[in-house]
Parts: sequence; C-alpha cells; structure tokens
Amino acid sequence: MKKILLALLLGCSLIASLGAFAADTAGTIRYMSGTLVAQRTDGTVRVLTPKSTVQPGDLLVTGKKSYAQVVMNDGTKMTMRPDSNLKIEAYQFKQSAPQADNAVFRLLKGGFRTVTGLIGKRGNKDAYKLRASGATIGIRGTDFSSRLCATKDCEDDAEAAAPVAKPKPAGRVMRIVGQTVAKQADGKIRKLTLGSAVYEGDSLQSDRGSHAVVAFRDGGRITLQESSIFKVEAFKYEKKGGVQENIALRLIKGGVRVVTGLIGRANKNNYKFQMSGATIGIRGTGFDAWCNGSCAEGDGNPVSALGGPLLAANSHDILWSQYAEASVDGRLNDAGMQTSVSGQYTQLAEGPDDPMNGAGVYVWSGEVVMVGPGGSFTVAVNQAAMIAQQTGKPVRIMTIPAGVLQNNAPRPDSMPLDLDKLFDEADAGAESGAGLYVTVHDGQVILEKGDQKVDLGKGQSGFSNDQIMTRLAATPGFMDSDANMESIENGGGGGGDNGCVVR
Repeated sequence: MKKILLALLLGCSLIASLGAFAADTAGTIRYMSGTLVAQRTDGTVRVLTPKSTVQPGDLLVTGKKSYAQVVMNDGTKMTMRPDSNLKIEAYQFKQSAPQADNAVFRLLKGGFRTVTGLIGKRGNKDAYKLRASGATIGIRGTDFSSRLCATKDCEDDAEAAAPVAKPKPAGRVMRIVGQTVAKQADGKIRKLTLGSAVYEGDSLQSDRGSHAVVAFRDGGRITLQESSIFKVEAFKYEKKGGVQENIALRLIKGGVRVVTGLIGRANKNNYKFQMSGATIGIRGTGFDAWCNGSCAEGDGNPVSALGGPLLAANSHDILWSQYAEASVDGRLNDAGMQTSVSGQYTQLAEGPDDPMNGAGVYVWSGEVVMVGPGGSFTVAVNQAAMIAQQTGKPVRIMTIPAGVLQNNAPRPDSMPLDLDKLFDEADAGAESGAGLYVTVHDGQVILEKGDQKVDLGKGQSGFSNDQIMTRLAATPGFMDSDANMESIENGGGGGGDNGCVVR
C-alpha cells in the first residue's frame, strides 16, 4: 500500500522511468488525472501513469475523481470516466495479419468513450466487441459512449443531468435497403438505419435502388420507394388518447406505398395525404401513390380557361382538346370515360404516353377519393387514377401501367409489426432503471443480446439490462454532459489541474 501511495505522489514524474514496452503490450496511457491502476491476470496491481503500457487481461480502474485515456496499438482511443472498471479481455493486432484482429473489452462499472481504430475496419468487421450488462456491442467504425448505471438515469452519479427533451417519434424505420436520410425541420440531415425514429416535420429521401418501410405510432405504415421524397407534415397521436389526433403526409417526388392506421378511422378528415395538385381522402385503405414530372417539380402550371393546368404543346394536344370538349358537353363522366356511343371520342383517361408522368394513385385495399382542382373521383380496389394535366380533374387510368402492378418495393402490410415492442419499450427507455446506456456520436453500433439486435446510428442511444434491450427515444443528458470528457477527446486534457498528457 505504501508503494502505491508513493507512486501516486510522484505522479507524472514517473513518466520517464517506465522503461521499454513489454512484448505483449496492447496499448499506452496517453492522458490521466487522479489515479489509475491495472490489476493483472496474476493478481498483481500496478499504478499507471502517462506512457504506462497495458496488456491483454488487465483490469483498469479509475479513482472517484479520475480520468484516463488509453490508446491501443490499432489507434483505438478509450477515455475512461471516474470510478470505472474496464477489462481488456482479449487483444490481438498485427499490421501484417488483419484477419487475426481481435479486441474484446468488458465494462464492469462506470463508463467510457471510444473512438475505434483499425480493428473492425479491416479484415473481420466483427473483430471489435464490448460486453456489459449481458449485452454485446459490435462496432462499424464508430465513436460511441458506454455507461453502466447502478440506478435509473445514473441518479447516484452527481454529474448526471436530466434527459434531453425530445418529442416522441411519429414513426420508426422497420426495414431499410440502401440509403435513406431524413431532413429535419431545422435543416439538419441524419442517416436512417433500422429502428431510426421519424419525427413530425421530417422529410425522408431515398437514394436510387433504395427503399424504407416506416411504421407509425397509430399502426399505419408506408414504404418509401427509390429516388423519392416524402414528408411527415403533421402527426399527433397518443395511444391513451388526450390529444386531437391527426396526420398529414405529403409525397413530394417519386413513389410511396401506404397502409392507413388508427388515425382517421373515427374522423376521416383527420387523415390527409397530399401531392402537388392532388389530395387523397382515405377510407381505411392500402394504396400506392406517385408524383413525377410536373407534379414533382412543384412549380405548378398556368391555368387555362377550363380551370385546369395547360398541357405543353405536343402530339397529344388534339386528344386533350377532344377530352375538354367532351367533358364540357357532358359526354365524359367523372371517371374520364366516354358517355357517348360515338366513335369520335375515345377513352382518354390514360392521358399522355406515360400515366406515371404526374400525380396518380392505385388502390389495392379499400378505396380512396382523389381530389384535384377540377373535381373528385372515388378510386375503388384494383383501380388507378391520375390528375388530368389539361383540366386538373381526376380521371381513371383504364390500362394500369406495368410499373404500378409489378412494384418491387414491398407492400408495407407485408411486414410483421409489433407496435408495443417498436414504440412502447423504446419510448419508455430509461424508465427501465439500472443498466447499460450506449450513445453513438458517429458511425454505427449493433447492440446484441441473445437473438435480439438493435441498430444504432449517429445521434441515437440504446439501453440494455436483464429484462429488455431497446432504442431510446431521447439521449439522456448524463451521456453527453461531461465537459472533461469532451476536452480530453479534443486533445486538451481537462481532468483537473493535476492531469498529465503525452503527445
């Protein structure tokens, strides 16, 4: 004990006398303040200082007001919080043998922040693992924080802060293929991953060859198709009631497949689905909608004397003139179909060469009412309709395009949905009490426990204990409120006046 106290008093003055690295060195202490000891596999305890080395099997222990940063041989940086225990269960890294990479750490107490190095980025992507509270964290080139709390919200820690106030998500991503991002109301853009929250005001944008299925809190679902933009303009719903429920969705570009939920069942006016120049009224429905060409441009067209957008001059002007004439003298009904037996007029509901060039809808369950500036039309199951460019009137598409009938994006109702698991546990989050909290600052983390997996992306947090493993609706304040940790991560020390740093 006297030897340990003497070493602590000497502090940074011991740096120069540490000697050469051992052959099995796994990393080096770059920064520390206060006390840091390593318990070796043979039971011996060693006091560490900057430039001290750590080995596989070491249990690293920080004092109650101490911080330390360990830099592993592959470049991984681990910044330990006060009163923390971190064990290096396994570590192997050789520049010449990436397939043999292996790094397994176990958090037994407290918390730390990790910026991962080469292990996991080369060779085996699953080579880096962190274990704690019965869960395993797999990384994908990541900057993340982990913290074990003995009480709910780490209330036993004086540095704990109240959780950051965030609204409940309107929905969550339940399937994703390729790349999809969300643009927030404040203009910030975040990448969506499996389980990501979707909030009121978010605009979702999918890349080419990509699609995403989003489940809403009321049980409704959408599949955003490739190269599409879709906005959740409004969403108010509480499972227990108490709010004026409503939902307003807008397809800005591309295509979306929709299954309606509980909102709108009691009052259909509470559910709004819009595209440029068109509104879809629902009747407990499943439908596909598309918005291309002038609809996607969103800049509108000049209005003709007939009260609808003018069609640009092309080979179909004569047909559209005939349609307008027939419509005016009553020879076409609301479906855009000929009411006269004369062969002079044809079924012009198909519109231009490509019915997909504009705003359209195809119903595969229930029915919808399509409303445009020129009128309305009820679209029954297995029917399709579009907004006529000349008149702004919804007209039935008599020959449904193959691209509609052979849609490669999955119908959202084909995806199994457990609302309680997807929302209630995730939104309760920290209410579950003591356990492991994980926050991703950059990159991706896979939180695993048995056959359960939670995928966390940048800005997201997760929680795990003996009962549950879930994504949190809000990042607890105690996970990102430590100025000392930030200062150390930025290379400036910060653990107090007695901190020592090696550069």
